[in-house]
Amino acid sequence: MEEKKFVTILSSCSDEIDDYYGSIARSIAHILASRGYNLVFGGSSTGKMSWAIYDEFSKQGKEIYLFTTEKYADDAKNLPNAKLRMCKTTFEMKSEMFENADLVVVLAGGLGTSSEYETFIEENRSNDKNLTIEIYDENNFYSPYIKWIKTLVDRKMVSADIFESFKISHDRSEFEEHLDLYEIEKRKEAKIK
Repeated sequence: MEEKKFVTILSSCSDEIDDYYGSIARSIAHILASRGYNLVFGGSSTGKMSWAIYDEFSKQGKEIYLFTTEKYADDAKNLPNAKLRMCKTTFEMKSEMFENADLVVVLAGGLGTSSEYETFIEENRSNDKNLTIEIYDENNFYSPYIKWIKTLVDRKMVSADIFESFKISHDRSEFEEHLDLYEIEKRKEAKIK
């Protein structure tokens, strides 16, 4: 029997964003759910991207684990297919999402998303978890962030190996290529064990 696979998808929880971002979230969620991934989630029912991700995994009958804090507990009622995991703080929530993921996919987002993926990248580097983190950079949303990291490397604030801590895809085709390589690597690791 194949082991269950879990993906954490980080994205905006805003309802104010352009519908374009909601369609990206739905498309990426569809790809992942179709490949057998279950969802580790820190989103809500209110954001266009969060809802699209939840809805796609739900439609495909996948397991959904919602990690949230007391502040957003009432919103969890709007996500009836999610198994609720209450966290005392957002720090605990990030830790749980990181520890329970086999793969992390980063979509467009704001400060909360930025806080999550930067924490995940640093945790990955510091603790040798070797978790694949895929930044989905359609429409160059993350280009300023990548440029900022290059500046940090140039100024010796961070070592160049930071770029080994995550991968970047720029469209759905490249995303699926990276996903294929990731899954091949995981199958090889499973055979070795």
